[in-house]
Amino acid sequence: MAGTYAGDMSQPADACPCAPRTGAVFTLLGKRWNGQIVDLLLQGPARFGRLATALPGLSHRVLTERLAELQRAGVVTRTAAGPYTLTPRGEGLRPAIDALATWSATQPGADPADGSCFTDDHREIWEAFSHAGDRVRDALERRGQDSAGMPPSYFELLIRLRHAPGRRLRMSELAAATGSKPSRITHAVNRLEQAGWIVRDGHPTDGRGSTATLTEHGIEAMDAARPEFIRVVGEHVLGPLTPAEQHQLRVLCEKILASFADPAHAGNDPSTDRQVLQR
Repeated sequence: MAGTYAGDMSQPADACPCAPRTGAVFTLLGKRWNGQIVDLLLQGPARFGRLATALPGLSHRVLTERLAELQRAGVVTRTAAGPYTLTPRGEGLRPAIDALATWSATQPGADPADGSCFTDDHREIWEAFSHAGDRVRDALERRGQDSAGMPPSYFELLIRLRHAPGRRLRMSELAAATGSKPSRITHAVNRLEQAGWIVRDGHPTDGRGSTATLTEHGIEAMDAARPEFIRVVGEHVLGPLTPAEQHQLRVLCEKILASFADPAHAGNDPSTDRQVLQR
């Protein structure tokens, strides 16, 4: 989870204590896309659509999250319905960003020779995989929201509840089933409860935990959203592939997921592995 910056870049909770001078700034700008967003805004104010176009690999959902984080950090600001701009504190990053750009352009000994992260073949594989996943998730987000006001993460939660005994799960069970952190589940459940799609109460046999129960209104919302989700998956994941390619895709994804279970490749939150698998 991102640190709390409280309107500035004072040391957040997850900043590295061994680098007190730079821990806060690298915690913020080291997160994927944040540095690129700041670099774009150093060129001038920009509306959401322009930023989204300039960063085609970034979904609208993640762009919204990153902009909100930069605003909380006091780096980016926005007036009502206006473009995003850098604050004076954000403008203060210009010398650092310029220096990083210069360093990147002149770094000796890079492999491959053009300074990119991968060889051409590997870069093309990574870009195809990354962009395809981003486009599918963005389509699910946009079309699910437009058709039923339901993002894919909420749809997944409701599916879990619909197939649970009594259409009820403990909060901890819901977090484990979706591979989400408890704080994220709590936030999502609050929103679903406000929409009337679930109700939350004490567990009938265990007073230590609360449960989320799917309502009839939630079932109706799922039924309204399901056709669009099925269409997106059919149009962009299953439809373009033959049955043999679909099987191969599943095998390849399982191999990628298995690498996270290998201690030699471990290092991420285990919930991330479950989250990818469930999605």
